[in-house]
Amino acid sequence: QVEKQTQNNQDAGQTLTVKIPPVLGSETASVTIIEMGDYQCEMCKRWNDNTRPKIIENFIDTGKANLVFIDLPILGPDSHTAAEATYCADDQGRYWDYHSALFEYQQEIDDGWASATRLQAIAFSLGLDIEQFDKCMTTDDHRAQVNFNMQMSKKEFGANSTPTFVIVNTQGEWKKIIGAHPYSTFENIIESML
Repeated sequence: QVEKQTQNNQDAGQTLTVKIPPVLGSETASVTIIEMGDYQCEMCKRWNDNTRPKIIENFIDTGKANLVFIDLPILGPDSHTAAEATYCADDQGRYWDYHSALFEYQQEIDDGWASATRLQAIAFSLGLDIEQFDKCMTTDDHRAQVNFNMQMSKKEFGANSTPTFVIVNTQGEWKKIIGAHPYSTFENIIESML
């Protein structure tokens, strides 16, 4: 399902301050791909493995688009913990590496693949400071951010399944894609919005 709408940038006049999730690619790209996903979502992994690399190669690495991942941890307790771990990795400048590793090591929903020990092992494999990572995870430093992202995904973007994408350009035009569509779907939409 693909939805298209045009949004007026002058909408409400309200200001909300939040920590923006890390951006992959140029922050000044004319198109932003917002992915709302869950690290336990099989279709998110499929998109991450099959479509994302082509988008990175053809749009992100060329500066035409950037990518933002917004947590929508709806599949179980491990979803939330895995999402928090990405921000603990981000504290050390490794958000996107950790993000990719979670999809690489994804297993069955809540089968323990995202346990504290496994998340720590992923951090270790990426060369993160384990003491800093563990402290971050045990103090729930980023729980509020993940909760905020989940609410934003649902309320602002109307996402109730994963993956859901919103592609927006600098003119405020946007299109919503629900599901792990193939590269061609994204290519056509992104090209039309450049």
